Amino acid sequence: MNVNGRPQVDNPKKKVLGVRVTLDEHNQITKYAEEHHKTISQVVLERLEFLHRDEETDQA
Repeated sequence: MNVNGRPQVDNPKKKVLGVRVTLDEHNQITKYAEEHHKTISQVVLERLEFLHRDEETDQA
């Protein structure tokens, strides 16, 4: 067992996603992230999870 570095996770994030946005969109998401003490990645992933849950609720 390797005792150096970070512990391994069950589902490692290996893919990188790039998205082109307008300056206004970038300012909006950056401001939101700063106000909620989150990274831009956290904001995007949380919203994706929210949309997925909302979609499942609509289908039920």
